[in-house]
Order: sequence, then C-alpha cells, then structure tokens
Amino acid sequence: MACAEKNGMLAPDELGVKDKAPVMECTAGTVTVSVLADGDFTATLDESSWIGFRGVEARSLSLSGDTDIELSCDINRGLLRQAVLTLARGRKTLEVTVSQRGILSSDISFPNRSLTIASAGGDESVKILSVYKDEDLSISVEYDGDGGWIGSLRKENNFINFSALENASSENRTASIKVVSLKDKSVSDCMQLVQLGSGVETSTVGFDEVRALLTSAGTIEITENLVIEAVVTGDNSEGNGGENRNISANLQDNTLTERTVYIQNADGSLGFKLVFDKVSDNITTRYNHMRLLLNGVTLERRGGTSVEPVHYIITGAVAANVLELSEGSVYDVPSKVKTIGELTDADVYTYVTLRDCEIPIRKGPFVPMDIRHTHVIHSYPMVIRDIEGGTAHLITNLTASWQRDGNGLPQGSGSISGVIVHETCDNFEWDPEEMNRRLAEGIMTDYVTGLGHIGRYQIRPFKRSEIALAEDFADGFSDMIMEIRYYAPAGSQVVQNVASNLIYSTYPPVADPVHNTADIKGYLELCTAAGNATGTAVYRDWTHLGPMENGVITDPARGNGVFDFYGVASEWTPYSTVRTNALIMCSSAWYKSSGWSMEQCWKAVFSTVGLTEANFPLSVQFGACSGLGQTVGAPRYWALEYSLDDGDWIQVANYTVPDFPILSARRAWQCPAYKYISITLPQDPSLLGNNQVYLRLIPCSTLAGTIDTYDGGQIVNDKATELNYFAIRYNK
Repeated sequence: MACAEKNGMLAPDELGVKDKAPVMECTAGTVTVSVLADGDFTATLDESSWIGFRGVEARSLSLSGDTDIELSCDINRGLLRQAVLTLARGRKTLEVTVSQRGILSSDISFPNRSLTIASAGGDESVKILSVYKDEDLSISVEYDGDGGWIGSLRKENNFINFSALENASSENRTASIKVVSLKDKSVSDCMQLVQLGSGVETSTVGFDEVRALLTSAGTIEITENLVIEAVVTGDNSEGNGGENRNISANLQDNTLTERTVYIQNADGSLGFKLVFDKVSDNITTRYNHMRLLLNGVTLERRGGTSVEPVHYIITGAVAANVLELSEGSVYDVPSKVKTIGELTDADVYTYVTLRDCEIPIRKGPFVPMDIRHTHVIHSYPMVIRDIEGGTAHLITNLTASWQRDGNGLPQGSGSISGVIVHETCDNFEWDPEEMNRRLAEGIMTDYVTGLGHIGRYQIRPFKRSEIALAEDFADGFSDMIMEIRYYAPAGSQVVQNVASNLIYSTYPPVADPVHNTADIKGYLELCTAAGNATGTAVYRDWTHLGPMENGVITDPARGNGVFDFYGVASEWTPYSTVRTNALIMCSSAWYKSSGWSMEQCWKAVFSTVGLTEANFPLSVQFGACSGLGQTVGAPRYWALEYSLDDGDWIQVANYTVPDFPILSARRAWQCPAYKYISITLPQDPSLLGNNQVYLRLIPCSTLAGTIDTYDGGQIVNDKATELNYFAIRYNK
C-alpha cells in the first residue's frame, strides 16, 4: 500500500434544509423550503403536476448559497399527496418530501388503492402516506365474506406489511385494510385487497380485443378472467364526473356522476365508460393507473348509426374488479388536440382538447334554466363552435359546481378539454317514432327517455379550469355583424330597442337604436300578414347568474346585465331583485303576441359590406323556446333560410323548438330553458359585400306538441314561440 500527499484539505459539500418533510394545507398556496448550502446547488422537482416553483415554469433551478425556495400548489380536492424536491450539490444529494393534505381523508392515504394477491399467499407490503405518528393510527382489516386470512398486520416506516394465507378455493376473495387516526376518527382511508382463487389465471387483453367481443349493438356478460390496463381520465370532484339519468319525467338517478369514470388505454386511442355498481365501489381517483378484472361485468355496445357513434360501456363493476390501482399524473394522459370536425368514433370516451373554440352565446350561466323544473332535466348542453364553423355541445350537470356560480359565460375563445361523449338530451330533441315503438312494448309515456340525439359528439369537462376560454369578447377569433340581447347602458337609464315589429341590434352598440336606426348594422323583424306587434316575455328568461345554494338564488342582483320587465314592451330596467313565483323576472325575450302560423317568420336584415372570404364562416346563434305560460301548441319544426333579394330563399338547416314544461303534466321532451342553437352558413361568396342580406326563421311544418305528444297536434294560432338571443358572427 502507498499514498501520496494531498495539497490542502478536501472541503466537504455543505447542503441541508430546515424541514425535510413540510406539510401544506389542502387549499392552493405556497410553502417555503429553507436550504443551507455553502455554494452552488440544483433544486429539481419531480413530475407531480400539482406543484411547481413559484413564478417559474421550469422543473429544475440552479441556485447558490443559503436560499429560500418557494413552491406553489393547486387546491387538492382528493387525498393527501406528495412530491419530491431533490437538492444536489457536488457529490451530495438530499430529498425533501413535500406533502399536501387533501379535502378527502386529508391526512391519510394509500397511493395504490388496490392490490392483487396470488392464491398461494405470502408476505405483502403496501405504501401509506400519513402525517401522523405510528402510535396515533389504528390499522384493521375488514373482510368481504370469510375472514382471518390476513395476519401479521403492522406499520413500518411508510409501509403496512402483512401476510396472506393460501386461498384453496377456486373463488377470488376480498378484504380491505382500514387506517384511522386515533386523534380524529373522521380521518381515514381504505385499501382494497383481492386474492385470486386457486387455479385462477388472468389474461391481460387490449381495449380492441374487448371491443371485438361485440361486433354489433347489444350486451354480453363477461365470464372470463380478462384484465385490461387503463388510465382514469376524470373525477367527480366538481360534480361533472359523468352523465346522470332521467328514469322518468319526474325521477332521476343522480348517483351516476359519482359511479361513472372514463378510462382509456395508454396511447389514448380507445376508451370505455365504466359504471360501478355502487358509489362506494368507485375507489378511483383521476390519473390512476388501473388493472381492471372484467369477469362479472356487462359490456354494452351502442351506436353504429347515422346519428350515434359506436361506443362501449362497462357496467356492474365492483371494487373487487379493481385488481390494482396506482397513482398517476396528468402526464400519463396523451395530448390529443383536435377541431370539432376532426373527431371520430374512436375518440368517444377518450380525453381530447378541442382547440380554437368559443361559446357563441353572450348571456347567462352554463345552466340557464328555470329551477322549478329540475325533475325533467339533469344536464344542460351549451352550444360551442370552433374557428372552422364546427358545432357541438359542452355538457354541464345540474350538480356541477360551476353550473350557476354567479359568473357569466366566458365570451372569448380558447380551448375546451374533457372526455368526448355521446349523450342525449330529451329536452332539446325527441324521436317520436322510437317513442311509439316503446309504447307498443307497454312502457308508460313518463318512462320513455333517452331519445334526444343532439349531435354525434359532445364534450364533458371535469373541472371549470378545463373550459380555458378567454373571459373578454375582444380576446376571441370572431366578431359580430349584429347581436340582440339585453341592452346595457350606464346606470338605470331606460332604453328602447323594440319598436312595432322591429327589434334593433344591441351590438355593435348604438346609443338610441330606435331613433338612430341608420347606425345599426342589423335588425330582427317579425313578419306577419296581420301586423301583430312584438312583445316581451315577462318571466321567460332564467339567465340570472346566481350564485345558487341548495336551489335558491342567493344574490338575485348579480350582474351580467340580466334585465327585468316592468310592463312596457319597449322598456328595459336593469338589476331588479323583484321575485315572482320563486323566479326573478328577466324579460330579455321576444315573442309574437298572438301566436304563429306557417306564413309568419322572424326575419333578420343585415349588412355584409366590408366582409371578405377571409371572414368565413358566417354563423347564426339564437335561443328559442315555446309556450308563454303553461301552454303548448306552437310550431315544433322550423327552418333557417337566407336570401339576397328577400324573395328567393335558400334553406340552410332544420331545427326544432321545445315546449316549456307544464307543472301539472311534465313530459320528458319539454325543456325548462331556452335551447341555444348555432348554425353555420354556407361559404357562399354572394353573401359578401351586400347592403342587405336576409335570414329568416320560419315554421316548416304544421305539427305541434300537445300535453301528451311531442308532435301529435297541429299549430294553435294563439300559442307563442320566443327568442331570448340572436346574433350573426364572422371570423375576424
């Protein structure tokens, strides 16, 4: 052995922290990590999406000396979660584990919420996250059926260790480990254990192999031990986790949003809707990686028609079907960015971002409905459109936290992210032929539901933040030739925008639209041979913003320019708190005072001077509903047409107008809200550069609804259809 002289001493690297395990509350906020260092060092965060360096997008920083590092985090609506901050200086590294309590079981959680045990049994170990000391925790086992097969239960460091006896039975058996805080018994968490039966072998298959089990519409019960590996893409933390269901015109199952999750394969190419048997069976959280045993579940294939895409639903799953469940992050969901027109059937039940979108309605909340009639509707489909003119609907449950929270709709453009679904809305559309087939099978009228196809694809966001649209109208890709809604001048000034049979555009703004008509780019005319005047609806708007608590509007004066009517058809007054029949009177709606016939129409007259083909597509938006008061009989079927000379009309699209519910006889096809519609006009160059272009909304059938039928009657000439919004848009 030999050695050489070292010139000078080797100075050690100094690196330390005041707290190696800081804990944050569940609310959004910051935490400071105080680092002690005698030179340069790096600080690197893991890929946990909920936490980052304050004010910095990078995941790694180069720092020097004693430094306070500020970390910021989002609100944690789930369980306790942890991230690792790695500090490195020279040859020395140090890990700081940052914990954030969650709203749910905020101080105890299992990162992996399910574990599969081999039939032979043996020693097992599961990780647990907790800010409590070991002596402050109670750990127990709860069995489903025969017990006693879990033993030697103990907590060591961040793990619970135990042993499992051999399972000699051919049947799987289940149990759960429950951990409870002795200091606060309301704080607890459970982990599901599934031990395979003797001789039971599972086979992991792909989503495509499961879909191939059904090559046409129908259902099968899966009896093989097939397992799929999936990522959970959503949750119900803000009440919009899944579609609820109308059982009848007066009954609903509102547990579905809690029992439903959407799962997709690793590359996001295919997805399933997974519906658990009970709310307690849904042990998943968002971004979980799941191994799901399909034995005992029902697989259903729907669609494959001109109106309904092919999609697959798995029902009847219980907690024991979840063989493994581990934590994931937003990075585990592949980025799929599309326009509405690029969607395909394969996108159904996968997570997609729709780019360059807008909500082309500048009025009211996400769910603008009469709160007396929540029995007949469980979600509201708000129309959306994109820069290419594609249209679809954004689905918001009545249980969603943002459905009416006191804020208006965002008026600019951006992206909308969520799961692509195919959901029906009986309140918007109805299939009378299918209803008759079901009636022939002996199903009562009130129990016929699910007939309202509203387009091939819709999008269901899970959080309000996923509706990433700019708040201001100026920050959008479109502008308007004309818009008619409430007129909002300064203060309490009374303004007219209705004169005789004309309703003048309220945007672009004109100080006095009735007397300065030369400044208006468009107006809406009620065309009727009888010359009946236009009226305003006294209580037919329901676009008040809330907020709502337990079904009650707590601040009826909240803004966004919802106006009340005081009995003069041409006058509007803002911000009244007057209530009538538990409603706020909001009369920014117009109707014909003596009903409709096939010879009458709404006609818009507008200018396209200055527009070029670069401003295509043009589109029309409006909100419509029939029945002033509790009446039916207004036209059911309508058409939108355009003309260059007010004589030669070209049909663009057909649409239907729903009836408002009748309190004493609600029907599934009635709608307690205005139905918002967006129709893209043909890219016809002859539409451009004209002083006057004409659009009309006109009945195209004599059929109308009755108390007991969707379209089994004829138009009744004293029943009215109302509009509460009208606009014509173009791309900037």
